[in-house]
Amino acid sequence: MLRSLVTAATAAAVTGSVLMRSWDRSAGRRVAELTRARASDAWKTEERIAELETDIDESRELRAKLDAKLRAKRVELAALRGEHAELLRRYATAETERAGVLEDRRQLALEAASPVKALPPAGTTPTPATYLRANKALDELSRNAAAQEAKRTVEEARARDLAERSREADEPQGKHAAVAGEDQHTRPTSAVPARRPVPAAAAIVPYGPQPRPKRPESGFDFFGTAEGAGAQKAIEAVQHEDLADVVGEEALAEQQSTDSRAVGKVIDLTAHDETEQFDVGELRNAVS
Repeated sequence: MLRSLVTAATAAAVTGSVLMRSWDRSAGRRVAELTRARASDAWKTEERIAELETDIDESRELRAKLDAKLRAKRVELAALRGEHAELLRRYATAETERAGVLEDRRQLALEAASPVKALPPAGTTPTPATYLRANKALDELSRNAAAQEAKRTVEEARARDLAERSREADEPQGKHAAVAGEDQHTRPTSAVPARRPVPAAAAIVPYGPQPRPKRPESGFDFFGTAEGAGAQKAIEAVQHEDLADVVGEEALAEQQSTDSRAVGKVIDLTAHDETEQFDVGELRNAVS
């Protein structure tokens, strides 16, 4: 009986040890698998973090490049806007001057088509209409002088532009290439080429009053208020002797043949005006 109990206890102990050993091995395998899985997850996480950091660096570099390109485009756009505004200003100035020239030509054509008004006969009393005509003549004289000055300035600018273009076209191409190569060897590559000065579309010099030369006062009465032989002699002297000094050779030719008058031709009478000096302020006050 005792032996059977000892045998049963021994068998139970052996069986329990075998079971405990198998359980221990299975638990060890599970722990090892979990450890390996944890290490693998940690490696994957670190690799993912490294990839994300690399992507962030690349994104920052790309953003910096795009910002630099955007700034360059903005600078270029601002320059283009400035050039466009300058071209618009030049175009507006040219159109304004063209309109002014056309208006002056139209006025000159109307004046040329209208009959020439003769001077009032000697001995007549000046009327307000006479003062108005004198005031209008003064205004026409100033406007004609300004139109001549503007036309002369435009023609000079156009002639300079044409001469510069023809000079650039006549220069040999080889000379330009040699000079360019020499400049590339002598100067750094980052040097900016100088811009060629472009003449303004219409550089109009503002018209200023021209000083009239001192001349001896004549006895000619502009409005014909003088009476007697002295006034008649003064009128004849102006008609026969001073006409060339007043308006030049063009006026003599126009007096000889009135039908050959050229429409649009302007004669500056300022430098040759020898008529009687009178106060413009008094005339304007009398008109008003």
